[in-house]
Amino acid sequence: MENISLLLGAGFSKPANYPLASEINLKFRDLSLAEFFIHTSESAHLTDTQNPNWIITQEKHYFVVDFIQFYCSVILSDQKDFHYETFFDYYMQLMKREPNENEKFFFEEFKRNRNYNWDHHQLLFQFNRTFQQLVADYITVEWPKSISYLTPYSTRFPHKNYLELLEYLGEEHKVHIHTLNHDLLMEKYFHFESIAGKTSDGFDDFASPYYGQISNNDITQRIRLKRFINQYDAIFNLYKLHGSVDNYIFNTNNKVYEMIKWEYGLLERGIVKEITTHLGEHLYFDGYVDVVPEFLSGTTEKIKHYERKVYYSKIFERFKNNLITSNYLIVIGYGFGDSKINKFLSDCFINNDNQTMIVINKTRPDSVLIDKKT
Repeated sequence: MENISLLLGAGFSKPANYPLASEINLKFRDLSLAEFFIHTSESAHLTDTQNPNWIITQEKHYFVVDFIQFYCSVILSDQKDFHYETFFDYYMQLMKREPNENEKFFFEEFKRNRNYNWDHHQLLFQFNRTFQQLVADYITVEWPKSISYLTPYSTRFPHKNYLELLEYLGEEHKVHIHTLNHDLLMEKYFHFESIAGKTSDGFDDFASPYYGQISNNDITQRIRLKRFINQYDAIFNLYKLHGSVDNYIFNTNNKVYEMIKWEYGLLERGIVKEITTHLGEHLYFDGYVDVVPEFLSGTTEKIKHYERKVYYSKIFERFKNNLITSNYLIVIGYGFGDSKINKFLSDCFINNDNQTMIVINKTRPDSVLIDKKT
């Protein structure tokens, strides 16, 4: 079968009511104390109910709100719009350097007013953990359910034409779906009749040594978890280039790191790795799984992780090979704003006159890559 590739950006998810970057920016620029909570386990969630851990974690809550306000009023000087990925770049770089005078004054004032003794590295480390979880919570919208959606789809369905296109392409092609989104919309569509049972995301639970616990109606049961095996042998193959809100890293003694899939309802504690001894005994090792999902943020910071051996380098190698071997590339909702992604496109696809790129967007993106192909 011939290969055909798709590249999905944030604009792809918008018709299904997933937030655009502009909506994420508005949500977190004016984030209030009443809109989120930080649990004592360091897990953080958006909420519209009273925070049960307020007394214990109140300083962490105050820092989230105060730091965002400081960034908007002092660093941006109210002259630029808040952008969550540019903000991510800023504070990640600040973690690695000494604060300037304005930043130093903010940190010292916060510690004095809140009677809190953490230095700026510790404060920003904790802030990043909280902020990433809150962003993940906001863009998750819903977890995929094992519900079979039958064809024909309603004319009011937001991605009716897209699913019909996939069904058509899958008749004679191996379809490679590359997405820059962290959300779970494509995972939801993997349950739809037109593509269900013909999909792969590179993860598999067959012979997986990872287990977690799910609680249903006060009954806790152990389930086997998927882990990334970098195998794509289906008709429809999904590549989450920037990670996903359900990707988590299992850390074994700081020596072995492996990407696993989170399941809806999975308990935060109790994830284990099964180890078989030379005597055939099965032992269960409590490794470390962070409460923060594994996805990339920042306009420049995320590019630094493209070569990471755990997951990303393998995914991007697949991306390059798929581009090279595909006669067609269909781009949906991507504004060509990622310099590294654009370089992959240029090196592996754009300069080949025998390959065709189709761009679907509300407006024509301003990019020399489009000019080269049209």
